[in-house]
Amino acid sequence: MQLQQKLPKERAVTVAAQSVLAVGLTLALASSPALAKKKPADEPPAPKAAPVGAVDGAPLGAVSTTSIEGTPTVIDGDTLRFGDRLVRLYGIAAPDIDSAKGPDARVALDEIVDHQRVACTEADRTRDGMSIAICKAGNTDLAEAMLQRGEAAVYRAGNNATAEEQALGGRYDAAELVARQMAVGLWMKAEKPAAPPAKAEPAPEPWIDRGVIRDWIVAAPIVLLTFVGLLLLGLLGNRQRRLELLDQRRSDTSLLAQILAEVLAIREAAADFVINTSGLNHQAPLPVDHLATLNLPSTPVYVGNAGRAHRLPRDIGVDLVQFHAAHAGITQMLRHAGEIPSENVRTALRKLVDSADMVLERGQKFL
Repeated sequence: MQLQQKLPKERAVTVAAQSVLAVGLTLALASSPALAKKKPADEPPAPKAAPVGAVDGAPLGAVSTTSIEGTPTVIDGDTLRFGDRLVRLYGIAAPDIDSAKGPDARVALDEIVDHQRVACTEADRTRDGMSIAICKAGNTDLAEAMLQRGEAAVYRAGNNATAEEQALGGRYDAAELVARQMAVGLWMKAEKPAAPPAKAEPAPEPWIDRGVIRDWIVAAPIVLLTFVGLLLLGLLGNRQRRLELLDQRRSDTSLLAQILAEVLAIREAAADFVINTSGLNHQAPLPVDHLATLNLPSTPVYVGNAGRAHRLPRDIGVDLVQFHAAHAGITQMLRHAGEIPSENVRTALRKLVDSADMVLERGQKFL
């Protein structure tokens, strides 16, 4: 409430300072040509953003058993060629080869492959027949390695993914989040060009022009008034930025508290079910009466604020991405809990409880 009451006064002071500044500058320019200054050169335009696929596109189909192996040729940051067959890496989008950072992405993928034998499992195909596949060189997932370097972005093809694709998406999101926070590759901030060297001033004349002195005497009060206006505007602007930053931090802390509350609810539900089923036959599927109570809470707060996750502290942000990926995979498994041994279900829920404990312990440090 105090902040809201002070804002009208600060706006009034700002308007007054701007009026003083405008009057001072107009009089200064009219009184003496010596006070006029050239407009500084504009900064260079920011680099174009890397192309990332839309999140509402058609979902990928179920992963097939088609395999592609060999030593490929790297075409660009997300495309390989095996003989006469093109393969695009599943789950990522790299800059086009003719864009500003396209060549860098291609070089990065070539370094990761390093003439190794690559094994790909086809996940889908484009309309023109190009394979979309999950590719590995040894134990290295090529798409995940590109995300870790910041040379590609996550490409979300839809919301109806399988549990395997959701788990893979969780790893990819975590890798991109780390690259963003480390500001590498596509997420590197552009550096300002160095200022040109200052030209040497000509030597002063051995005499003083009295007309220039008179002009400066007249203009001195105007210059002082202009300086005061600039100083006042700078102070008010800094104060406003500090208040906005404080509000943003409070908002991020509130969001983290709500997400941790969801994690705690999921943890308690999973722990209760593990305790209540401890006496069952571990090799047999769950009885029907237990299936009716087997339901993990959803995560509407986390899902609705996924775009703000990168503003949370790096450690808790990565933990949350991994926890919710595990939660999505176990939720998918619970839909078939009546067909698998009960011990498999209890083991998965125990791991979810342990993951929740780690998230809650680390999250408390940031509240």
